[in-house]
Amino acid sequence: MGMAGKVTPMDVRLLAAVTGSLEGVNVSEVCRVHGISRKTFYKWRHRFEVEGLAGLEERSRRPLRSPRRVGDELEDLIVECRKRLAEDGWDAGPATIRWYLARSGVLVPSEATIWRILVRRGFVLPEPRKRPRSSWQRFESAAPNECWQIDATHWELVSGETVEILNIVDDHSRVLIAARAMRTVTTHGAWETFSAAAAVWGLPSRCLSDNGLVFTGRLQGFEVFFETQLRAAGVLKINSRPFHPQTCGKVERLQQTEQRWLAARADHLDSVTSLQDALDVFTHHYNHDRPHRAIGRVPPIQRFTITAPAGPGDPLRPRQRHVHAVVAASGRVEVRPFQISLGVRYAGQPAVIVIDGHHATVFIDGQLVRHLELDPNRRFQALHHQPGRPRTTQ
Repeated sequence: MGMAGKVTPMDVRLLAAVTGSLEGVNVSEVCRVHGISRKTFYKWRHRFEVEGLAGLEERSRRPLRSPRRVGDELEDLIVECRKRLAEDGWDAGPATIRWYLARSGVLVPSEATIWRILVRRGFVLPEPRKRPRSSWQRFESAAPNECWQIDATHWELVSGETVEILNIVDDHSRVLIAARAMRTVTTHGAWETFSAAAAVWGLPSRCLSDNGLVFTGRLQGFEVFFETQLRAAGVLKINSRPFHPQTCGKVERLQQTEQRWLAARADHLDSVTSLQDALDVFTHHYNHDRPHRAIGRVPPIQRFTITAPAGPGDPLRPRQRHVHAVVAASGRVEVRPFQISLGVRYAGQPAVIVIDGHHATVFIDGQLVRHLELDPNRRFQALHHQPGRPRTTQ
């Protein structure tokens, strides 16, 4: 039966149906040869006797009743919550939807069921190349204020002007410590924001940032104002590796959420003031009302308050570094990124420059020839003006 000797499922059903009128058929042998059970054999025979050939067609195995199936009303509620969260610029995944619905008193299904509903309704697009969460390597501070992450991001106002937003996030609790809008983030502005936040939340033990010159001058060989103030306050300054933003991943991820939330209100953000007002609303909701996936779906403020916070240590001394250089014919010695003027009488002589934070001390033949405070805004560090001597110009 069938083409090329192949037996199809329909052939087996027909065989079971017609053998009912044949004598001497060994049912057990027929079932063994065709790989079916006796129960199945008699099922097809019975259907043929009652319904004829129509009874041999394949039928849906879907149950007649699904008492645990999510009703249309609840499905619509799930979809409505998804749309509302997305329009407001918040994360709108199954876990977040489930959290919000449960908080409002709705008896909600599992995250997997919500995900299937969203797929069926066309809200989830397949991302086969997306990196699985199981491959991530996570780290987290053990207590609030053990480490703050700080970073800046850009925002374009309605007028087309690009401004900046400085964000500070607590590494342990994910509390948004500060979100400040300003036209340009400077090292002094970073410290003002940091110190104002510390007055509310307390000083942290450490502060983590990328290698932007606003936060650190370590790659250029000097300290910026932000670093010196942290050191004086006893806060250890640490930096991510160059071109490795994952180290500051918590503040980077916060900025994704922040940007998406602001984008939903972009038409109303026409000045730094209106942007700051929006950031204040965002900060309160983010800290007090929004469930955070990384900390067990609780608002960050809840996690901040259940553990005793860490604090700063004693004021820290900067690391000294020693630079060996030869004084140029112009009387200057190169200590990147600075040129320190010593005078032409020292031209050609070897010098040792000790860099200690913003301070530099120059020795020649073991003798102190100059001590100065480096000005990070000037490459050329001129000699101090002396009476009767023309002022050095750049």
